Amino acid sequence: MTTQTMPTLKLYANLRKIAGTKELSTTGASLGQALSELILRYPTLDGAILEYGHIRPHFVITINGINATDLDAAVAEEDIIAIFPPIAGG
Repeated sequence: MTTQTMPTLKLYANLRKIAGTKELSTTGASLGQALSELILRYPTLDGAILEYGHIRPHFVITINGINATDLDAAVAEEDIIAIFPPIAGG
């Protein structure tokens, strides 16, 4: 019997406005699967986080506070995936 994982995705800055939420549970056994489901559920995020199958430049994604750049990185039910878009200052 296969167990479906439910990591929590936390969105920050303009991603919260685009999706209309700051946190959600998602299925997926890898970071890439979790991000794909996020984009399926919130199509307005399509192209915002991933570009040509890779994390867009200057985005910071962490799994339990540790930088994650590999879309094949495993995620588990209790994991927290935080997505920080680039922030422009001035």
